Amino acid sequence: MNRLALCVLLLSACKSGDKPADKPADRPADKPAETKPPAPPLPKMDATKFAKDCKEATDCVVARVMSCDPCGCPSDAIASKEMAKFDEAADKLDCPPPDLDLLGKCTACVAKIATCENNVCVTKDAPAAAAPPK
Repeated sequence: MNRLALCVLLLSACKSGDKPADKPADRPADKPAETKPPAPPLPKMDATKFAKDCKEATDCVVARVMSCDPCGCPSDAIASKEMAKFDEAADKLDCPPPDLDLLGKCTACVAKIATCENNVCVTKDAPAAAAPPK
């Protein structure tokens, strides 16, 4: 038998022995990804309980009311004379253990400054830093 005939014979034998393609096995429905239940809101400081009276900007400081949040940024102005009382109250908050998944994923805080307007401490966005001279 010549080579061509042998190849044709082998190919036809292979094709005749082929079985119809098995249909894919039914897969069980994909399970939805397990998600953590939403965390309860974190306790935070109430800045309204601290004095905000001032005569000049140096009488004010920016306080971090989200003391339990590892990503919490300083956000509210209070009178600087209240800062020790604020820190003491923040230390008494019943904070849960930090969510380790969040650590390292915090976004940068918007820089705030405290100033005095109409004898009340307020926050403003800090001015952008000037580029260093060349």
